[in-house]
Amino acid sequence: MAQAQPVLSDAFSQVVTKHREKKKLSRAALAEMSGLHQTYVGLLERGERSPNLDTAKAIASALGVSLGKLIAEAERMQNRR
Repeated sequence: MAQAQPVLSDAFSQVVTKHREKKKLSRAALAEMSGLHQTYVGLLERGERSPNLDTAKAIASALGVSLGKLIAEAERMQNRR
């Protein structure tokens, strides 16, 4: 039986975490920079919430990365599983 493909939003949350840690930002710092609540960023990174496009764009901007790049990385990660 074929395994179900991982959800793109789960891969996206991992990519956000990777970029946040690479920039040595805390969740609180990323939340402040993106105009989000710290709790939401934590839920997002744990895969318990999925961002809408505006929220994803705010996160990407706060990380200094294009939204397209974050999504492309998430797609590659998803396809490797």
